[in-house]
Amino acid sequence: MVSEVLPDLLDEMAALLREAGADPLVEQLPNLRIESVCDCGDENCSSFATASEVKVHNHVELPAMEGMLIVDLNAANEICFIEVLNRPDVKYLMEEYYDAARQGG
Repeated sequence: MVSEVLPDLLDEMAALLREAGADPLVEQLPNLRIESVCDCGDENCSSFATASEVKVHNHVELPAMEGMLIVDLNAANEICFIEVLNRPDVKYLMEEYYDAARQGG
């Protein structure tokens, strides 16, 4: 669950989505899972898929205090991918989580 790995990011996203008037998306946040991590190779990328199939139909760009944060939506207006760029805090937490998972911790 995203909430286990990135609780502060979810809190930030919830506040920004509310400010953008996207309350229905806020309701989806607690149930999001990290299905896969972006493999673009950009060292500043910490993006991840929250659906097994990512077909972006629309997006919401959030005015994050640091870096870029874009919520990608499928045709059903469900969050399917979260683009996170230039956020070393998120990258660190993602790497820690996946390193521990690989080591069985």
